[in-house]
Parts: sequence; C-alpha cells; structure tokens
Amino acid sequence: MNATTLSIIKLLPQKPLLSPAELAAAYGLASANPIIADIKVGKLAANMINGRYIISRDAARDYIVANEYSPDEA
Repeated sequence: MNATTLSIIKLLPQKPLLSPAELAAAYGLASANPIIADIKVGKLAANMINGRYIISRDAARDYIVANEYSPDEA
C-alpha cells in the first residue's frame, strides 16, 4: 500500500457506515457521482436504505486499496 492510499484511508470518517459523499470527500472529489457510478456497476459494495447508498468502512477501504495508483516505472 503506497502513501497516497494510506492518506486517503486516513481521511475517511471514523464511523462504521459512510455515504458516497464522505468517500468522495476523502478522495478530494467535488461530487459523489463517480462513487455512485462505481456502486452501480459493482466496483464498490453498498446497500441502499431509504433511497440512499450506505457503504461500510471496510468496503470503502477495500475499494480505495483496489483502486490504488501505481505510477509506471521507467
């Protein structure tokens, strides 16, 4: 796990359930739309309760690790 991935994980709120907006904020995104799109295509596990997506902190962490950026080494 690289330093960028660790810093994003540290920015997650310290609670068991997160909203797409909270995950997007940890990434520094202005909108939750990319997170919601990934939920809809199955890249991120989430449940819908009362019309809102709920993401477990563990699922958010796994998603961040799975999408870790690794620069090409030349």
